[in-house]
Amino acid sequence: MTRDLRPAGPDDLEELGRFLAAGFRAGPAADFAAPDVLRWKFLDPAGDDGSGLPRSFLARDGAGRIIGHVGVFRTSFEGRSVADGTAGTLHMVDWLGSPGHPGVGASLMRMAHQQAPTQFTLGASEAARAVVQRAGYEPRPAVPVYTRVLRPSHRLRVPGQGAAGRLVRLGRDLVGNLRASRRLPSASLELREVGAFGPEVEDVAAGAGAHAILTRRTPARLNHLLAYPRGGITGWHLVEPSGRLRGFAVLSVVPQHGGRVRLGKIADLVLDGPDPSAWHAAADRLRRELGTQGADVAQGFAAPAWAAEGFSRAGFRRTFHLDLNVRDRRRLLPPAAEAVMHLTPLEADYAFT
Repeated sequence: MTRDLRPAGPDDLEELGRFLAAGFRAGPAADFAAPDVLRWKFLDPAGDDGSGLPRSFLARDGAGRIIGHVGVFRTSFEGRSVADGTAGTLHMVDWLGSPGHPGVGASLMRMAHQQAPTQFTLGASEAARAVVQRAGYEPRPAVPVYTRVLRPSHRLRVPGQGAAGRLVRLGRDLVGNLRASRRLPSASLELREVGAFGPEVEDVAAGAGAHAILTRRTPARLNHLLAYPRGGITGWHLVEPSGRLRGFAVLSVVPQHGGRVRLGKIADLVLDGPDPSAWHAAADRLRRELGTQGADVAQGFAAPAWAAEGFSRAGFRRTFHLDLNVRDRRRLLPPAAEAVMHLTPLEADYAFT
């Protein structure tokens, strides 16, 4: 029997990390379950959305053992097509129930749902998708993920593909990069690194919100991401030669395959308009910067059509997609056929995992 459902505290983090690592079949050194990362994600006051509500909930059995957890990333959907311009929302992360305690995951989900009028999931296991669909989540157009190989030689370090398979992929990447290098951006944008974001991000996001629905961007939200305990995350402005600010971005470099490969992520990218030439220039400059930072592969989400066009022009190709499901009982968002969603790895923990 479940003894209690309550917010997690500092003294819970060691046990919570072990529970998550075991439940998701990750190694004991998995960053996402490390106590310092859990503290940053769920307890750091800088990561609060201003509501002061808990961001992590535990379920314990009668013996006091953790049998379930859900983390909550609260934000809001914003844009001209949203009712009143804004609608509170949340995304659940590190959501896990013990197999021996059926129903505990659903109980934690219902607790999380009380914190916002809408909820969404972006990518999930088959079991999780089945649960959220029963809870009233509805599918929206999937979010495409675009990738460009920066260092084809990384194929030789990827395990499990066989020597012949690695050579075939290496050759394909070399040809693809040769073709992509021939298409230069028609727009000109410069990258300028920033140590911290300011109110300029809200102005850019307001411009983006005239054309799409995106989650709220604030200096506090982005600066909390820059403070990720494992490092490797940087902030950038995208500026025209005239000095006009056109957008902002966050980049991260994530080790994979035991550190043998470095995945560079365009963790966030927001421009003030839908011009594909500007998105082409932004994607091109950001993939170059990721290469400078040592990334072997560059990756970004491209949900609006103009973002996808920009990434494609910059030599990225669509490699997979993430299912998007939204629970909107009050119908605060426009129907799926009318809504243009702009989602990036900033959502949940895609930016650093």
